[in-house]
Amino acid sequence: MKYRFQDNTLPFEERAKDLLSRLTREEKVGMITSQLDAIPRLGIQKTHIGTEIARGVVNRDQKRETTILPQPWGMAAMFDDALMEQLGDMAGDETRITHDMEERPSSLELFGPTIDMERDPRWGRNEEAYGEDPCLTGKMSAAYCRGLTGKDEKYLKTAPLLKHFYANNYENERQTTNANITPRLKHEYYLKAFEPAVREGRAPGLMTAYNCINGVEGVNNPDVSEICKKEWGMTFAVSDGGDFGQNVAAHRTYENHAQSMGDILGVGADMMLDSRSMVDPAVREALEKGYLTEENLDKAVYSTLLLRFKLGDFDEDHPYAHIDPAKLASPAHKALAVKAAEESVILLENRGMLPLTDDGKCTVAVVGPLANENYTCWYCGYAPNQTPVVKGFREKLGEDRVLFDEGFDRVRIRSEKTGKYLRIAENGAVYADADENTADLFERADWDFGAWTLRSVRTGKYLTEDKNFFDETPQDENAVTIDPGMNCTADVVFGWFVKELLYAKEEDGVLYLDTWQHRAVAVNDENKLVAKAGSGDCPCKQFTLEVVSSGAERVAELAQRADHVIVCAGNQPLINAREEYDRPDIRLPKAQTALLNAAAAANESTLLYLVTGYPFAINKEKDTAKAVLCSTHLGPCLGHVAAATVFGENNPAGRTPTTWYRSVRDLPALDDYDIAKNHVTYLYFRGKPLYAFGYGLSYTTFAYSNLTVKQENGEVIATVNVQNTGALDGDEVVQLYMSLPSSLRVRPIHALKAFKRVHIQAGETVTVTLNFKIDDLAVWCNGRKIYTVESGVYKMEVGAASDDIRLTADVEIAGEAFPGRPGFFKQEAIDADDYSGVTFLTDKRDGETYVEAKDFRSFLVYKNMDLTGCNAFECAMSAPSGDVEILLADNKTGKVLGKAGGTGTGSLTKFTSFTCDVAAEAGLTELRIVFTKQTSLKWFRFYTV
Repeated sequence: MKYRFQDNTLPFEERAKDLLSRLTREEKVGMITSQLDAIPRLGIQKTHIGTEIARGVVNRDQKRETTILPQPWGMAAMFDDALMEQLGDMAGDETRITHDMEERPSSLELFGPTIDMERDPRWGRNEEAYGEDPCLTGKMSAAYCRGLTGKDEKYLKTAPLLKHFYANNYENERQTTNANITPRLKHEYYLKAFEPAVREGRAPGLMTAYNCINGVEGVNNPDVSEICKKEWGMTFAVSDGGDFGQNVAAHRTYENHAQSMGDILGVGADMMLDSRSMVDPAVREALEKGYLTEENLDKAVYSTLLLRFKLGDFDEDHPYAHIDPAKLASPAHKALAVKAAEESVILLENRGMLPLTDDGKCTVAVVGPLANENYTCWYCGYAPNQTPVVKGFREKLGEDRVLFDEGFDRVRIRSEKTGKYLRIAENGAVYADADENTADLFERADWDFGAWTLRSVRTGKYLTEDKNFFDETPQDENAVTIDPGMNCTADVVFGWFVKELLYAKEEDGVLYLDTWQHRAVAVNDENKLVAKAGSGDCPCKQFTLEVVSSGAERVAELAQRADHVIVCAGNQPLINAREEYDRPDIRLPKAQTALLNAAAAANESTLLYLVTGYPFAINKEKDTAKAVLCSTHLGPCLGHVAAATVFGENNPAGRTPTTWYRSVRDLPALDDYDIAKNHVTYLYFRGKPLYAFGYGLSYTTFAYSNLTVKQENGEVIATVNVQNTGALDGDEVVQLYMSLPSSLRVRPIHALKAFKRVHIQAGETVTVTLNFKIDDLAVWCNGRKIYTVESGVYKMEVGAASDDIRLTADVEIAGEAFPGRPGFFKQEAIDADDYSGVTFLTDKRDGETYVEAKDFRSFLVYKNMDLTGCNAFECAMSAPSGDVEILLADNKTGKVLGKAGGTGTGSLTKFTSFTCDVAAEAGLTELRIVFTKQTSLKWFRFYTV
């Protein structure tokens, strides 16, 4: 043994410090990106950081099969943390195996799971996370992480890096937006979802967010060091992909990368997922110019080294060094994935249709755009044997008993320029020079909001922009720009850039098509279909669409011939919504609704089977169909699970991990993160949801009785008897919610605190125990910067869903009294209960937050302010105007309590103290601060003169 860091009997912390002390400055500089060079003199091998883990190990190159899990939104629907831990254990094993098998080892540092809260169903990455509730998300992600990290007390099997810390679910402007987050929602909602995965799941790290949070870039977020590391014991943080550069290029909060780097290391992320050519020079310059201290550089490098020691990177012998490669995509692993898929299926509606009975001769029509597809999302691995829904039914019933049609309109397209139709040449090029008899037909998949794909009926290939155009075009500055060709050559709709995606618009019978990057589809002088840049209208960009065969009519004809119809609808994971693209609405695509209507009109026994990564507002569709089932994209077993569920071999018990709203009118602006102010998620929603959080039906029924409650060793323990009162064995998900109706604080209507999935045989009664820590009831007291449990009589609700409560009990909890907000406490301006026309920001000079009010329409509201005995007011304020004034008022009566103002500071960030007298009454006041012009307010307090 040559060095102390090679001594595996020493603590990892000591070994990491020793290795750090032996590195040169330049070697440390090279450890701030995910591509880490070898250091031969110390025996350190080259490595890299990062592999996706959302649905198991991701190998997109199709070199090696791995076990594919349902999308995380589906795994959350299981409400089964015990199974979740098994899935994590399996995924951890396969990560180690692929790492050992690769010539260039895959990473053991995993990007995921995605924990950030799904507060809005329009979020494009809804499929990646675990729902809208911090208890469900916390328990499921902690269980997955326990499996991923392994049971050894010293070494980690793998290192899950939790995504994306935090308030990062607005894709359309994710690299420039700022999330307004109040202190209470930060601590009680957004952070609460992450904490269990670190404390209980042993997750050693996280990935920071693209967006700003209260004006601080996610990659700079001091909560990483001050909360996650110091309080929770986390080790390491990495930026999101390419995010380091965004401080200069997108947020524009720094003049150069060196200054940006100086504020990140030691505070936020330890490692940047950006190019070495950008990061290394930035680190060097930051050190040379004093923006970055050696101490903070060492903090970042130490975090990276410590994580590698925990993974056994520098030890040949540890518990996870040689996992049996036969486990990779083994029958046992695949069986676990199937079990997860079965448990994730949600029965939303059933008016006597399900389960179907196979009498040996019944016929089923499987129709719709999801009927013969087993779509993969961007975070899905590779498996050679896929079973779409129609294949699953055919394998169960036989080919002759299953009718099939995807229901796409078959169309031909005529060019207004040539007067001729499109045809596909032998090499896949498309020309507008055919007559009706030689024209090619295309299947049009309409994914709504103008998003189409066109697939050749004859060749089965998709129309796509030439994938090699930009690689093959000569880079001659004097060359005339050549428009890339539109060729019918793609086998699948897939890629980070989905070049098979078309944007369609019809005006006065004329069809206009744009490519994925909004070039106009046009016919050039050789009559070839190309993608043309530039504006302006002309016949070369104009087409006419002729429907040769209606998909809805064909579906109706099949429905008349079948005993039952399965309409397979839902989303295309790379079109409807995805990373970088949010949904504009939550409705089901209109073309899919039309297929359902056609099928149901022809056959009453029609099932709507949704394969989706997010909720839809199926207000009419749920009544049109006789039953509705929902699952995420499940992986290779989709068709088998669908058939098994429809015919009763799998009794569904999945639960909705997010609220299903009736309309986007129930939702605020997508970039508004304040769920309390906007009354969204089941925690605060006052309307009637389409399907509530935790909802899901079964083929059997359950009765609840004998709820008992006790407090013991800092826990609330509830027991309840649950009887299966139906004729079929099944699972029930027993859920426990808590509320404090008498609280003066703005609190959730009720909040999930415990759940358990139990299997109960027909006629059997089981006793279910649900427990949680009393500390889980704590709320954030921003005045004292602590969590506190409020004393009072809490209402316990136990049932099958958040809106299906079967039994209740009152539980008296001892804690602290909350008579109202003490007015004499210094109040952060952002700690508001309601507000409008303001932005939350942070003064980077002192780290304190402040509110920037836009104009005279801006206001802030603070409920239950105790102003007893107060007759004066002080605040820290800044305004660029010549004078400034804010009004203090009683929000309920409109009475003006005081006016604070004076000469403006000539800036929005040059804060100074302003005072005024106030005419406050004893007792609680709902304080409204009204702005008269653009103003920044940092803090305020009331006092007695």
